[in-house]
Amino acid sequence: MRLQTRAFAMASGALASAAVFLATLLARAVFGRIADPGLAAGVLFGYSISVEGAFIGAMWAYAYGFMIGAAFAFAYNIAVIPPAPPLVDWDEAGPGEES
Repeated sequence: MRLQTRAFAMASGALASAAVFLATLLARAVFGRIADPGLAAGVLFGYSISVEGAFIGAMWAYAYGFMIGAAFAFAYNIAVIPPAPPLVDWDEAGPGEES
């Protein structure tokens, strides 16, 4: 079964976006402004533990999730269903041809 690359990429982006957005709001509610964004701030440019940072992080997470999802679906489709064989086999003699 093939994956639809665009649909899988959009779903991956939406999932990553929602995860970062909700994790940021949860961290903001539990820890407040003293939370350190750590590695996420280095990858998601402009990200911080705030409401504005949640939107910025969600935007970047969607972009990264989309790209990773598209690459995964593309590689999966090639691995599961190899490319079709050529339509014409030039090595074989056709009808009416002598070999």
